Amino acid sequence: MQSLEKTWVLFSALLTLPAAAETLTLEQALARARERAPEVQLAARIVDEAEASRVGAGVFLPTNPRLFADYRPMVVELPNQPTEPRHGYNVGVNGDLEISGAGFARVEEAEKRVEIAKAELDWERRRATARAWVAYIDALLSQQRLDRIEESLGVQKRVAEAAKERVSAGVAGEPELTTVLVEVASVERDLIEAKRLQQATQLELANVLDAEAGATWELSPTSLEPKDSPSEQSLVDRALQERPELALVKARLALLETTESRLSREAFPKLGFNLGVDAAPASPVFGYAGLNIELPIAQRNQGPRAVARAQQETEKARLQAQLRRVAREVALARRSYEARRQQVVMLTKQALPAARRTQELIEQGWRAGRFDVFRLTTATRDTLRLEREHIETLLAAWTDWVELQRTSGGLKE
Repeated sequence: MQSLEKTWVLFSALLTLPAAAETLTLEQALARARERAPEVQLAARIVDEAEASRVGAGVFLPTNPRLFADYRPMVVELPNQPTEPRHGYNVGVNGDLEISGAGFARVEEAEKRVEIAKAELDWERRRATARAWVAYIDALLSQQRLDRIEESLGVQKRVAEAAKERVSAGVAGEPELTTVLVEVASVERDLIEAKRLQQATQLELANVLDAEAGATWELSPTSLEPKDSPSEQSLVDRALQERPELALVKARLALLETTESRLSREAFPKLGFNLGVDAAPASPVFGYAGLNIELPIAQRNQGPRAVARAQQETEKARLQAQLRRVAREVALARRSYEARRQQVVMLTKQALPAARRTQELIEQGWRAGRFDVFRLTTATRDTLRLEREHIETLLAAWTDWVELQRTSGGLKE
């Protein structure tokens, strides 16, 4: 019995262990965002709605055919005719036909709506990709930010222990120890703030990936060195071909042109038909067929056609404005990114190595009694500040890189 209880306790403990964190690479995060981001899922549903509008769009009968019948009894007796009742009837069907090709125009209009929905889906996928990219890099850098602060806290605690020993030995005063303890408390506050920011970045990544509550990932290390950017002209050329905003405006313009064509065709007179069998009393049974045409006395859709033409001009103006803005946006994004990249290089190769070396030398000199603790705390604080600047500048550089990809029509699958 005791063995069974121990086995059950061990099994229960295994069940309560936290699930292992899923390894997530940058490529996996981007692919997952393109499919699972909430905005992407909603845009995909809109595509389904647009595809559903194709159903029945090509029907060439503007209205359902109408079946009619009437009964015709004889009510007047004719001379030299039997007196028994005579009965007659009339049965037929009539309806309207569209001979202008408006049904084909409606099919084409439905296709254009699908193209607009797909363009919006592509736009949302690229936006989700950009958000996931920035969130992933931010999550990686938040861990680096946390590691750097913990390293600085370790230095400060080590200095505090040494300061206590110096005070106990009588070679240092109380102000020296107090100064070090203040620095320790300041760095501990920074550590709490870094943990808060790390949780916020993980939550942002979970939001864009539409993950379940409490989901955690082990992010796969990736190169954080900023990349070289292509030439400005090549980026502009790609933007003119691949920007989803331009594709969306072009799709709207094509839809409005198709709508105007459909309205023009619907204004064409409709053709009516009439088929039936007539069996009047005291007369032979005969069939008949007839045609009629609608008289276009009043143009019923002049207003919608005028609106469609005005909307076309609006979309053309919007397209021209965006085409003029493409080159400026690409140039601004590229210059901003290049400036950030130069800042990262300067901090990585010059400022940070010098600050770390200075801190190390001053700590050695302080332990040897050549420097006071105030100079050491200043050097430690400067090193931590440059570490933060390096991480924040690196994040800004990657954010500008993603923005450059967006403005130049990148971020596709």
